[in-house]
Amino acid sequence: MSERIVPVISTINVTRDYLLGKTVVRALRGVSLEIEQEDFVSIMGPSGSGKSTLMHLIGCLDSPTSGSICIEGEDVSKKGEVELAKIRNRKIGFVFQQFNLLAKMIILDNVMTPLMYAHVPIKERKSRALEVLNRVGLANRIRHRPAELSGGERQRVAIARALVTNPSIILADEPTGSLDTGTGRSILNLFGEINEEGKTVIVVTHDPEVGSVSRRYVYLRDGQMEESHAS
Repeated sequence: MSERIVPVISTINVTRDYLLGKTVVRALRGVSLEIEQEDFVSIMGPSGSGKSTLMHLIGCLDSPTSGSICIEGEDVSKKGEVELAKIRNRKIGFVFQQFNLLAKMIILDNVMTPLMYAHVPIKERKSRALEVLNRVGLANRIRHRPAELSGGERQRVAIARALVTNPSIILADEPTGSLDTGTGRSILNLFGEINEEGKTVIVVTHDPEVGSVSRRYVYLRDGQMEESHAS
């Protein structure tokens, strides 16, 4: 009998509660999900459905109230912040709607920043940053600052920064939300290419067009997984 392949991400009956004053807000209510290696998954749902909460949990930015979360077979549910930070730095690249670039830094330095925190030597930092900037089509913009770039170019810089540590997982939170339709489509195509190159890509979105680009989508409503389908 063949050995079962361990999912790159699995959540088992995960809940997440928040206390607002004396009120308990149940953001997630028992979500179980498996994402295979090299999959391309959209997590969809209306505002308040729990999709961003789920992304924070599988991105090791938060811990569940109950249930378990495994990243590449390792249970991260009860790990402390220092351990979670190490897992994030090794395995996960993040792309956000508002880009989160450092305004005073040139693009090359923005992309090198994660490698600085990982104590990578300066020569290797620059080499790897140049490689991923070339990969996203911005080799000719490395001396520009974020304010000198279009929205689509800034998102490409954010993607390059996510790729520079060579993570196995890319997590994107509403990555086209600040972009026009045509630019957003080009960013989605780039995520598709990155997925085909061997990365597991997970996109959190409320936009059905974004969801249609992925191989599979998961739909949340009121903190519960309502459906999961191949796109």
